[in-house]
Order: sequence, then C-alpha cells, then structure tokens
Amino acid sequence: MKISLRYRLTFSHLFLITVVALAASLIASYELQQYYKTRLFVQLKTQLEEIEYLLVTHKFGANPSDLQYQALMDFAHAAHARLTMMDSAGIVLFESDVPEAALAYVENHFMRPELQQALREGVGGHERLSTTVHRRLFYVAKQVSPELAASGLLPKLRFIRLAIPLAEVEIVLRELRWKIFAASGLALLLIGAMSYLISYRMTKPVRQLAQTADSVRKGDWEAHFARTTGDEIGDLADLLNEMLAKLRDDLKQMRKLQTMRSQFLGNVSHELSTPIFAVQGYLETLLYGKMENENLRRDFVEKAYRQAGRLNSLLTDLIDISRIESGEMKMSFRYFDLHEWLVKQVVDMQAKALEQNLALKLATTRPAHPISVLGDRERLGQVIGNLVDNAIKYNNAGGKVEVGYRGKKSNEVEIFVVDTGRGIPEEHHGRIFERFYRVDKERSRAVGGTGLGLAIVKHIVEAHGSHVQVQSAVGKGSRFGFMLKSKP
Repeated sequence: MKISLRYRLTFSHLFLITVVALAASLIASYELQQYYKTRLFVQLKTQLEEIEYLLVTHKFGANPSDLQYQALMDFAHAAHARLTMMDSAGIVLFESDVPEAALAYVENHFMRPELQQALREGVGGHERLSTTVHRRLFYVAKQVSPELAASGLLPKLRFIRLAIPLAEVEIVLRELRWKIFAASGLALLLIGAMSYLISYRMTKPVRQLAQTADSVRKGDWEAHFARTTGDEIGDLADLLNEMLAKLRDDLKQMRKLQTMRSQFLGNVSHELSTPIFAVQGYLETLLYGKMENENLRRDFVEKAYRQAGRLNSLLTDLIDISRIESGEMKMSFRYFDLHEWLVKQVVDMQAKALEQNLALKLATTRPAHPISVLGDRERLGQVIGNLVDNAIKYNNAGGKVEVGYRGKKSNEVEIFVVDTGRGIPEEHHGRIFERFYRVDKERSRAVGGTGLGLAIVKHIVEAHGSHVQVQSAVGKGSRFGFMLKSKP
C-alpha cells in the first residue's frame, strides 16, 4: 500500500507529539503527586506541632488516664485525621480510631517506618495500607519536643503521629490526570490538523514536480518544472529543468543521428550498388556475350577494374570514417618537420597530377630554421592526400595545384592547398564536409569520388583541435587551409 509523503509527515509528527505528550503527562502526574504528598507532609507536621502545643497548654496530667481520651478523639475527628500517641517503646497510648478499651489489643508500632525515621531525624513520613483500620493512609510521626518531655505532664509520651486517608488525594489526582490527558488529546487533535495543513503546503511543490515529471514521462518534452519555493525544493526544480534541457538536446541529437543514419544507409546502399551493378554488367557481358573484338573485350575489363577500384576506395573510406566517428581510430601526436613532410606528400601525388596534365608543386621554400608541428603524420597525410586528390579531380586541363604553409602566430602554422579549378558555389560551402554530399554529382561519380573525402578531412583536422577554412568562388578555384600547433 502506497502512503503519500503528506500522510507520512503527518503521522510522523503525530507519533512524536504523542510520545512527547504522553511523557509530559506522566511527568506532570508524577510531579503533582509528589507535590501533594509534600504538601500533606508539611500540613501534618504543622498539625502535629499544634497538637503538641495543645498537650502542653491543657496540662493533661501525668498518667495515661489523664489524657482526656474522648476530647482528643473529638479533636482528631474534627480535623479529619487519625491521631496516635506512643511511648518510647512503641506502645500505643492513644488511637483516635480505636476505643480506649481496645488499646491493649493494638500491636506495637515501634518498627513502623515513620517512627524509625522520626527516631533518626525527628520527623518521619510514610504511605501504606493500615493493618488497624484497613485503609490506605499517609502517616507523619514526630518526636515530642524537649519542652513537653521535660514538663513531666506526660512522662511516657515520646511520639505523636497523624495519618489521613489518601482516597481524597487520589480522587483529586485522578481528576487532574484525566484533565491532563484530555488537554493532551485536544492538543493532539489541534496539532494533528495543523500538521496536516503544514504537510500539505510543504509537499505541494513536490507534488507539482511529480506531476510535471509524469507529463515528461508521457512525452511532453516542453513541460517546465516551476520553482515555487526558495529552498532545496526550488533548487531541485532548477536541476530538473537543466536535466530536462539536456534531455531535449539529447533527444534532438538522437533524432538527428537517426536521420543521418537513415540517410547514411541509403547513401551507402546507393553508392555501393552503382559500382557493383556496373561490375556485374561488365562481367556478365564478358561471360555470356559474343565478343570477338579483343579491344572491346579489354575495354570492358578495364571498366570493370575501374569500378572495382572505386568500390575498394568507397569501402576504405567507409571503414576510415566509421573508425574515426566511433573513436576506434587512435591518433599518435608527435612533432615532425613540416617542410620535409610536405615535400613527400607532393612527390607521392605527382604521378596522378601528371596523368591529368596538371602542375603540382610545393609553394613554400625551405625555411632557414626547420618548422616542427604537432600531429599524427599518417592521418594528416590522409588529409593532404584527399585535399590534393580533390584539387586534381575537379581542376581544369592545364591547371595547377599548390601545397604550402605559412606562420600565422608564434605557435601556429597554416597548411593550405590551392587549385585553379572550377570553384565551389558559395551556397554549398556549409555542406561540402557532409558525408556523400556532392556539388556536382555526375562529375563526382565520373572522376571516381566517394563523397566521403572531405568528411574524413573534417574529422581528422578537428581531432587535431583545428578546423578547415574554405575559400572558393566559381571560375576562380578553391583554397582549403587548417592550422597546426608548432614547436616554439
């Protein structure tokens, strides 16, 4: 069974208050009982002193028979007290609740607790059930004063004792206890109601947060966690809003990635199907066609070979970009001589440039002091290779391609590739680094482009903490450049 936070707070408050009220009631009851007993003790002690004065002033006589038994009984009954007089041995000389004729049958009182205390301290008190009158009584005993003992009026008298029934006191205490418990119960009801209202107000922001969270769970991504308080719950609302904003961004990114994945799969399928179908067609013609012309047969084989090479390039680029985007391709950053490295890149690409009747050269002369840059030589070689390859493929006959570098800052060097090709319209500049994006699809396929070269360039350069700058205009060629850190 689910119990809401509001009820749990209310029940917790009520439990604590009940424990406190019960403890307070018990303590108050005990203290009241002790207070009344103390008052009784003081009252009876005062009355004993009054009786002592009465005995001295009325000169009751030297013999027990001179005690005026009936007068003392009347006095005790009028005071609603039980008066007892005893000698030093504890023998009862007078008992207001016992007729004079029956005194001989009253047991010795010397071992009574109040007498023992009076013997030690002068005054003693005790509470118990009387074996003589069979009622619960409160006793106070006192040794007679030296004045009375020295007067010789009552030579045997050594202790006087008063006792009153506790029934009335217990009735009063019982009524007080009920009043205390009734007041505590009323307080519990009032505090319980207040606790419920306070808990309701305290948990209202939490309920609102829960309702908003439920809306988000049901798909309402535009929901907002309202900050209604300035305490920790308000801070929680702010944190939840931050988390929700990140989730929104993540959701948008996931949808974007899902769209890109779908597009990627569609593009891959399309890009793979073209060379596969072409190779299949050429091979089918060679297998089942009646080609007696050796030149035509060779032409078909060469075309199939080129399509297979295109397919191999596409698969290689797909593997590379997949490894880069998944983080599987690790970079090894080291300082290396920039000029020597670029010389090698240009030399490696010369044959391809000559095939297209293009001039490829290093535009920067050897510096007086070697320049070292930080990066992964192999991956950066892939970047220069792709940029130069594009510059060659999309150039004009008799054009040129230049590779160079120049210092931009004391600790940075720009590497660039410039061509005299047809250029890229400005509206395409922002998208040429997307996978399978082509400015001229027919020409790109005709020259064997996979549509992944610039995407690979972008990822590798960004892995080096830089980005590719593009300057291009139709009919004026293109310039691609990026920055690398150099050794001071």
